[in-house]
Amino acid sequence: MKIKLTPELAYIIGMWSVRKSRIGIGVKGLPHAGEFFIKAVLNAGVTTSNKILTSGKKVYFYHSGYRKFFKEIEEDEEHRFKKRNEFSAAFVAGMFDAAGKIVDGIPKIQGIKLDKQLIIERLGFRLIKEGKYLIPTPPREFIKFIKPYSQALQSGNERDPCP
Repeated sequence: MKIKLTPELAYIIGMWSVRKSRIGIGVKGLPHAGEFFIKAVLNAGVTTSNKILTSGKKVYFYHSGYRKFFKEIEEDEEHRFKKRNEFSAAFVAGMFDAAGKIVDGIPKIQGIKLDKQLIIERLGFRLIKEGKYLIPTPPREFIKFIKPYSQALQSGNERDPCP
């Protein structure tokens, strides 16, 4: 089975690259990240629901083919996600859903490494540091860019995805 990059997989890779669990392919952290990860994995048809495992704050599954594919994409992400397209939007939406929140209509991202910050900046969004958060500017344009792929923003109410 040849795995090809799709926006759905780019979203999952974005979440995984920011909040990796040490075991399997998964995410760790706040409960909303796990819920978004499970929903994305099932919608993309990556695995079945009975193969998704949880342990404390971790949600993960095992699949050596997808693990290898995800690592290949992660190694080449600065070249794959350098233009504004659906793949980049999905990848950044995954990062935002795993590590971001919206406060008073302003997106704030916390805990992403410099290589992920560079991807966001190369897409034309300047990151401004405010305390422990990074704020992509212009904020409305950033929200518009990731909204079609972000599970936190798709519900229609731009609630705080990180309570």
